[in-house]
Amino acid sequence: MRSVLIGAGTYGEVYLAYLQEAGVNVVGFLDDAPKFENQSVRGVPVLGPVSRLESLREKYDVEAVYCPLGSNKLRARILREAKELGYKIPNFMHPKAMISPDVVLGEGVYVLMGTTIMPYTVLHDYVMISMGVHLAHHCVLEEGVFLSAGCNFGASIHACKNAYCGIGSTIMTGVHTLGEDCLIGAGAVVISDVPDHAVMAGVPAKVLKIKGE
Repeated sequence: MRSVLIGAGTYGEVYLAYLQEAGVNVVGFLDDAPKFENQSVRGVPVLGPVSRLESLREKYDVEAVYCPLGSNKLRARILREAKELGYKIPNFMHPKAMISPDVVLGEGVYVLMGTTIMPYTVLHDYVMISMGVHLAHHCVLEEGVFLSAGCNFGASIHACKNAYCGIGSTIMTGVHTLGEDCLIGAGAVVISDVPDHAVMAGVPAKVLKIKGE
């Protein structure tokens, strides 16, 4: 399936390797940064800015779009727009991730190597999970949630839309909710529910601020 990859930076370069290893035919990147204009990454051309999505199908016979961007809102928006344009939005599950067959997956979900996801967990559209994450049973990750490398995520936790958990953070079993668009800092240990838009850090994690206030 002929595909394009959104984001030509280092993370996009890494995903290019993973996708090619999986047999995905990546025909090009899209990136808005001027430095990538007329460039290529590992021999794969940067075809232009993201706005070119509208014309790629006709010119390059592109069928699918991958968008492993770290910005939750931007990733979700681009994938939603790609879907509305008629592109397929495949999932990518690294072969060295351990995902129970009882896990429910949406579209545009990406899970990297060394991650373990226990049964009866639900990953909604555009969730991205990095390497070495341990995600316990009966969790719900809403649209656009991101779990960074080494995150430990306890059981029966509901992560609301666009929640972001930093590298090595721990969300303890007994926490019920991570609020919408919250940010959990690297290495933080969360032991109680997190408000919407909260920025959390520390051991145990405390609210540093509420975004927008």
